[in-house]
Amino acid sequence: MTALGLKLICEHETQSGHHHGPKKVVCDLLQSAARLAGAGHSLHFGCQSGKLIPAARASELSRLSEELEVGTPDYPPSFIGGEHTVFIPDQSETVVKHTLPGFYGRIMDETKLLDARTFQNKTRLMMRAALPSEYLRRWAVMTDVFGMPTHYRGKVTGSDRDPQMAVEQPFIPEDESLPASLEDAAAFFTAHGFERVSDEHIINPEVHGVTWYRQRDGILVTDAHARNFRRDLDGVIIPVDLVIALAPPGASALLPAATKLWEPAEED
Repeated sequence: MTALGLKLICEHETQSGHHHGPKKVVCDLLQSAARLAGAGHSLHFGCQSGKLIPAARASELSRLSEELEVGTPDYPPSFIGGEHTVFIPDQSETVVKHTLPGFYGRIMDETKLLDARTFQNKTRLMMRAALPSEYLRRWAVMTDVFGMPTHYRGKVTGSDRDPQMAVEQPFIPEDESLPASLEDAAAFFTAHGFERVSDEHIINPEVHGVTWYRQRDGILVTDAHARNFRRDLDGVIIPVDLVIALAPPGASALLPAATKLWEPAEED
């Protein structure tokens, strides 16, 4: 989706009176993603996109350095994961996440690799480092499709020469006696119209069995491990951190062509 397309969506939201609540969060995330992408394109997917990533990253990091700066919470982090330093205050009302230094999460993309047995190039899905704009679009989809409102707060200046990014989510109290399971996650995605992606298409073994695709809007989700879901006190399964990409119609050589590309849902 182009920056102009994002601008028109947000203007429509405002004019129609829909620019509030979760829709405002989605719109803010997409506007921030478009701002970081600049004149470039914030959507990179497919074997040809790899050539564009280094230049796009340099441009986006330059723009990220000009973003609003936010401070580090005045309490210690609760834990450090594979993508974030996570802060959970004692009151447990919000969760603050800072991307790790020089790293803006991961995203799944397609690439061609030489098959040593056949000496033929084969297309495979592979995890790569995400661009800052892709990181924000990931949270926009999370908010819109899965109902996890995630707010972008700005940059954090740390020890690395490249700034980190800060997001904030509501804290989900969970039933610790019955944590979410992999079976719960599978049922969740099936109910939302996703199909599991075959492991034979995926290079990274750590996301085998936890990668899902929805053809109707080209949403590709991975890292859907049980640890990234919560079962709230009412027994509802809620995803809190998924790795999400978009596969535009015709961009994938492996996945069924998307009927259309995801756009934020209209509110009633």
